[in-house]
Amino acid sequence: MSDPCNRSAAAEIPGAGTPENRPLLPKESWTILVIDDEPDVRDVMVISLEDAGYSTLSAPDGETGLALLASHGPQILITDIKMPGMSGLEVLKQARRIRPQTQVIVTTGFADIKKAVTALQHDASDFITKPVDDTTLHLALKRAMERYRNQKELADYTRLLEQTVLNQEKILHQEKMMSLGRLAASMVHEINNPLSGILNYLQLMIRLADKPDWDDARRVRFKDYLAVVYQETRRCADLVSGLLQFSRKSSLQSGPVDICELIGYSKMLCQHRLELASIVLEIFCDPDISKVPGDANQLQQCLINLIFNAIDAIEAGSGAESGGRENTVSDAGPKPSGRISLTAQMDEAGRQVCIQVKDTGRGISPEDLPRIFEPFFTTKRNGHGVGLGLSTVYGIVEHHNGTITVDSAKGQGACFIIRLPAVDQGTGEMQGKGDATMNDTGTAKETSG
Repeated sequence: MSDPCNRSAAAEIPGAGTPENRPLLPKESWTILVIDDEPDVRDVMVISLEDAGYSTLSAPDGETGLALLASHGPQILITDIKMPGMSGLEVLKQARRIRPQTQVIVTTGFADIKKAVTALQHDASDFITKPVDDTTLHLALKRAMERYRNQKELADYTRLLEQTVLNQEKILHQEKMMSLGRLAASMVHEINNPLSGILNYLQLMIRLADKPDWDDARRVRFKDYLAVVYQETRRCADLVSGLLQFSRKSSLQSGPVDICELIGYSKMLCQHRLELASIVLEIFCDPDISKVPGDANQLQQCLINLIFNAIDAIEAGSGAESGGRENTVSDAGPKPSGRISLTAQMDEAGRQVCIQVKDTGRGISPEDLPRIFEPFFTTKRNGHGVGLGLSTVYGIVEHHNGTITVDSAKGQGACFIIRLPAVDQGTGEMQGKGDATMNDTGTAKETSG
């Protein structure tokens, strides 16, 4: 049995590299705001910065400086720590609230070193002591620029990751809607049959109701008709309910999932598609199987995708997709074109649930086998798939701390095996995470044929 390749490409941080080989932005691209209540100190610092090629802003007090920070958005702010009115520490706190990405350098005299340390504790980029010399100033600027750029790259990378997650959710929902479309097309016929029966029986009931002098036999027939109408209406309601539940776009709901119940719902939704293709679905479920932690809706999507893939593989193998041979018909009805077996059981250690979906289809060639879980890879002819089904299944199983493997050969069908951690029936906690040897041939109980 061969494991699918997990080709996960590591995203790179834009501009990654060492500080030495990453050039800073041109000096004219940097705007530096100087806040100091001493005009001479402020003017000398502004002249020094402008001579070095930086754009500057200046303010005599904290209130004016914060207004410039909000309106002009400088990358670096240099503030005296000791000023009348609003202190440099208060400027630092307000600046963090107004524009968190701006780097703040505080200037202080030797007597106020403790305040400078406090400023560093409040996320100041650096501090320099007065009188400020050019060498110390430009060294502090270089460190502040490097810190500004690193934080910007980290923020950009975080947004990239968030967008990637959103894109994956969109792809997952798109694939789900494609599966829903296939289900709905099949379900139209499935619902049409009971509706026709309901209409027929309602007409019979109206005729009975119009006749006078009801006897016991007529009353019994009327009740029988009502029972059929109720049964068929309930069948339609279950089908529609299953479709609505499957189509619902909701946040992930983690809880104990009954796999056998999930398999039953999946069979109900796929039944008419199976009947149209004359494919027999055999289902077996261990009566003592544990529940698995996860989202029932997503796990059901996995099962439906695997069943649909199996149907497609069988139809392709029999030529049904391209107008090949038709199923032979005998007195006993149409001969099955293929079989799908779906089994669920515990592993030998009782720590994992093993779900197998096995078909008698055309199988997977050796050259395609390592790529089947890649997004947009498909072996189906144009118009019959975009290659997201198995990629989606792989992502859902991996998200549930499980594994999925496939055993297949050209012309010999395929067997997909999902292993999910079981919920401990005593503690309710998750057990094995895809690390146990599975018992693929254990005794199972048949739940449906």
